[in-house]
Amino acid sequence: MHIGHNEDDIDHESLAMRHLGEGIAKEAAGKMHEAFNEYMVANVLDPQLEVAQIKLKELKQKLVSDR
Repeated sequence: MHIGHNEDDIDHESLAMRHLGEGIAKEAAGKMHEAFNEYMVANVLDPQLEVAQIKLKELKQKLVSDR
């Protein structure tokens, strides 16, 4: 499903949570760069969403250490 084309995505906070969920799912599937992108979108949509900032920081550290 394409995020943003759903009646549940009526505000930026809801949309940010959906992107956060997609990021978590992609990270669990091992798609780290895609997960990072989802977390970035969630952070842009809702800069007050602390969990997105935490996930970004953790994943960035993971990506840097895997080099």
